[in-house]
Amino acid sequence: MENAQLTITDIVSIKNLIDAACTRGAFKAHEMKSVGELYEKLTNFIDATQAQLAAQQAQAQTPQGEQNA
Repeated sequence: MENAQLTITDIVSIKNLIDAACTRGAFKAHEMKSVGELYEKLTNFIDATQAQLAAQQAQAQTPQGEQNA
């Protein structure tokens, strides 16, 4: 089996695919609630992950002496 990995970029792509499918009318009306809920979960996950990565990058760029100040 291939090394199965799912990256934040993959998740953003999935979110964009859902958006495109909704725009093109790929889902029936009774499916829209569950599609919308999944879209919101993906959005929240992406936002939280990107905020966490940004915080980690900012912390990594802070000189050692400034972290204890």
